[in-house]
Amino acid sequence: MDVPKVLIVDDDQIIRTLLRHALGGETYQLLEASNGRQALEVVDNETPDLILLDVMMPELNGIEVLRRLKSQEHTQHIPVIIITALTGEADVATSLDEGAIDHITKPFSELIVKTRVRAALRNRAAPTPTGESPAPKRGRCIGFLGAKGGVGVTTAAVNTAVAMAAPQRSVALVELRDSPGTAAMQLGLTTGGNLDKVLTQPLGSRLNPEMISPHFRIHRSGVKLLAAPPALAPERGPASPHQPGELLQVLAEMFDFVILDLPDAKSAMAPSVLNACEFVVLTVELEATCIALTRLVNDSLASGRRLPDSVGALLILHDHSAGTLITVGRARDQLSCPIIGVIPPSGAENLHALKTGVPVFHSAPSSAAAVAYSELGARLMADRISALTF
Repeated sequence: MDVPKVLIVDDDQIIRTLLRHALGGETYQLLEASNGRQALEVVDNETPDLILLDVMMPELNGIEVLRRLKSQEHTQHIPVIIITALTGEADVATSLDEGAIDHITKPFSELIVKTRVRAALRNRAAPTPTGESPAPKRGRCIGFLGAKGGVGVTTAAVNTAVAMAAPQRSVALVELRDSPGTAAMQLGLTTGGNLDKVLTQPLGSRLNPEMISPHFRIHRSGVKLLAAPPALAPERGPASPHQPGELLQVLAEMFDFVILDLPDAKSAMAPSVLNACEFVVLTVELEATCIALTRLVNDSLASGRRLPDSVGALLILHDHSAGTLITVGRARDQLSCPIIGVIPPSGAENLHALKTGVPVFHSAPSSAAAVAYSELGARLMADRISALTF
């Protein structure tokens, strides 16, 4: 099998060096160009399998390079990831509209670069042998679960889903709750279908994409939301207890990633849902009671024969008084599962997100919280979800 060629295009030598270092441990042939015109020359001579493209460059900027690549038959198939310091939604939208498959914001981490490049190369269209049908999609179901209320499970699930979304990646967000949720509000999707309509399909009928698709609410990031029911469970008809698990099986065939805002661990639908999750993110507040409850939940998951490397903790740092909190280091020592992410305090940003219907990842893209969600999304997309090292 040929070694993939990755072309790095940036007028800043330091950025090119950082990108080479980030990809140095991978089996790639790395090419470089210091401006847009040189990039087009390299493309004509080498035909790279992927291009990492800066936007703001002299002579020929990245958007113009992207336009020229997509206008020519022999280069329009090459996937392009934009890497830029421009963080506005309009800037991101422009690059995606012109044909980029993904967008990485400077400053970037090695993890994000590695994961996005792997995903782009993995998703390259491969020819299907004559007479054979393409293999069915099997997406990764990732559940977000809290040991108690008020720790920010929905906010974490919403921002992570948005951080993972890209034109070449399909992402669904599902509020698997028996009561009204806030995901639709956080995404500014105030009208549309909901989970209630899906789970109350006639008993005995099997769920399929055609039955589910009309009930999605589509966010501009590309995330498709199945919102929680608009009313409390007693006000709606009975649903089959087997359908949540069946729903996730169908969604895993429709999407690359299915992000789940999970119900309480004691919910009747929890067992079938948890069994369908490839990975469970335990959302934890840095507070002694929450840490203790999280240990109990993780012990319960372990007793259900869930593998240890399929559960990780996401620490949410809130703006409480110092006397009520414990340190990250102490939480790491007390938790019985690895820590895969830490979200810094973002109370003001979260409040603004609720008021405007724009998640923190988009409303404050340069904030520490947005960067942390980007890191978390990259970690969850990796072939092997690893713990933080600190």
